Amino acid sequence: MRKLTVAIAALLVPAAALAGGYVVPNTNARDLAMSGSAAAAQDTAAATYASPPSLSKLEGLNISADVSLIDFRSTWSDPTGAQNPVTMTPKGAFPFAIYAAYGFKLPDSLAGMRGGVGAGATIPGGGYVFWPGQWFGREEIVTVDRKVYGMYLTAGLQVLPQLRVGGGLVYYRTTEHLIQGLNFGSTSQIELGTAGGAFSYDLSAEVTPIPEVPLTVAVDYKHQGVMSLTGHAHGSGIPPGLVPNLLDQGVQHTLTYPNQLNVGAAYQVIPQLLLTFGWTWERFHVYKQDLFAGDRGVTVVVPRDYKNGYTLRFGGELQAIPKLKVRAGFLHDTSPARPETYSATLPDSDVWAFSLGAGYEVIPNLEVNAAYFHAFYDKVTTVGTEVFPATYDTRANIYAINVTWKMGAAK
Repeated sequence: MRKLTVAIAALLVPAAALAGGYVVPNTNARDLAMSGSAAAAQDTAAATYASPPSLSKLEGLNISADVSLIDFRSTWSDPTGAQNPVTMTPKGAFPFAIYAAYGFKLPDSLAGMRGGVGAGATIPGGGYVFWPGQWFGREEIVTVDRKVYGMYLTAGLQVLPQLRVGGGLVYYRTTEHLIQGLNFGSTSQIELGTAGGAFSYDLSAEVTPIPEVPLTVAVDYKHQGVMSLTGHAHGSGIPPGLVPNLLDQGVQHTLTYPNQLNVGAAYQVIPQLLLTFGWTWERFHVYKQDLFAGDRGVTVVVPRDYKNGYTLRFGGELQAIPKLKVRAGFLHDTSPARPETYSATLPDSDVWAFSLGAGYEVIPNLEVNAAYFHAFYDKVTTVGTEVFPATYDTRANIYAINVTWKMGAAK
């Protein structure tokens, strides 16, 4: 029964999509093309998510819609060389990002100040891991399909000529589907589905500190979302004597989407060239363990012992010709994962990444943007006797396309 308990625990461990625990990069095509460094240079409804104070810069109605493809793969190798390497089954994830916002001028009595409101949704976190069904580590994990949906209702207000503030309501909703093999035969496995959500909030500010100098600094803080996920576990191919405990049961556990702090700067070097910088802190220190409780008396604690994650970001945007902008960026991400608690459900490590993209004004007020992002993960070998022996070689590609439509200027 001890082996059985450990097997259930391994099934329920969360999975990552990209470096930074299970946080996904901002897939808005303009932001992605600049490696997420444009927090202080938001100019569309996507500011609803990235930096709400910038909503007060918009003129009238603005709509931003994105679709993206994440190709995430990892190759497992046996450090002893006894087993052949295994690569994940290729399956693309398709996160979206859609925002609508309206910017307006406040009454003349307020000296020309402006405001803006925005609403939207994206997938800021998740996991998409598909190992072959009969691979050597099937008792560690086979499938992870997790999506953390983020829904945002935010606003921005210009309170002084050089100061804008913003923030609003955030709701996180997670769904997940996990499959793990058991050591009772090649067809034995447990399948789990859970869902749950939690409210959170966003606070942010944007300042142009020196008059007549085209430098903008932005700070955006999103509080953690502590979600209680509930669902159902189903076992198949299990010996009859163990069916009462494993065949079907309710399951619940708590998942925390971490606190995030983004600090950004943007400098308009010349009218045609914008340079951007960003620093992100993710409070994964709160992710010490996963505790799973089945309604048939099985409680499992899985240690994670994460540290906090950090990312440095750099980017640029060049107006190449009147209707065409080209963009590029790079970043370095320090992963919160530790080799001592590493798992095939979490093939995460420190990352270097670069990005490229462009935006083209098809007709007045209608722009199409595209981006490509590639992440180089450091190779990681697990440490200690309490984890599955492995070396992981991971890589990721993200492709995004966006349409931004300005539907009318404020009067």
